[in-house]
Amino acid sequence: MDYSFLLYVAIILLSTKVLGLITRRFKMPQVVGALLAGLILGPAVLNILHEDIFITQVSELGVIVLMFTAGMETDIKELKKSGKASFVIALLGVIVPLAGGFLVAHFFNSPEFSEGATASTLLQNIFIGIILTATSVSISVETLKEMGKLNTRAGNAILG
Repeated sequence: MDYSFLLYVAIILLSTKVLGLITRRFKMPQVVGALLAGLILGPAVLNILHEDIFITQVSELGVIVLMFTAGMETDIKELKKSGKASFVIALLGVIVPLAGGFLVAHFFNSPEFSEGATASTLLQNIFIGIILTATSVSISVETLKEMGKLNTRAGNAILG
């Protein structure tokens, strides 16, 4: 039986904890440390850890538990109070990244930068904008929990 997944778990837990404590010293959320750990240990920098079926399944389980915990701690009355604010925040959270991603992609796909600009370039630019609208709710939840703001009006408005 292969127990290499235990080494993965140990490396992930140790690196996220250490970098989480470091980022907390700089008054940043610990989730930033976890993101940095993944960036450093993953294919982008050191290429020590690779995304395989184990890491994918554990990450999905982690998101499920985090969302379940956030649901348990959510105050429905506060959530109802922040209805209009939640709508505006959600709308801006889609429009701004969509427009920004589209414009940046359009800039880099313009004829001055790319020789092979085709009719599908517009679709590519829209696609890049759409990708940037996919924000991670789990990061918002973890940050709000760490700041003690999950059950506040602002927290409910953000998570809407």
